Amino acid sequence: MSGKLYAGERSGQGAVSEVSVVVVEDGVTRPLASRLDLWEHSVKLEWGYGIGGPAQLALAILADATDSDSYAERHHHWFKQDVVMRLPWDGWELSERKVLEWVAKHHPLDRDRT
Repeated sequence: MSGKLYAGERSGQGAVSEVSVVVVEDGVTRPLASRLDLWEHSVKLEWGYGIGGPAQLALAILADATDSDSYAERHHHWFKQDVVMRLPWDGWELSERKVLEWVAKHHPLDRDRT
């Protein structure tokens, strides 16, 4: 398996302990940048419902997976509705491959507009 793996888990009273990106090739784990520099829906990354935190997570995942800030800004609301709102409440994993499949199917990445 190659590529990144996005994973989220909760600890305590429903709070997000960490949303991480794992680079499978070398086993390095790093926190997912929330990308508040692009858009500030929430300072907290969240999932499983449809407002601020899930929008921020959708933006962060799309920016990381596509390497295109402008693509993430244009399409993260649809990604939130199709994917992030449906992630299991207790925890989840999402491969970069699945993210890019969503991109190709729903809103193909136009490299000329990145």
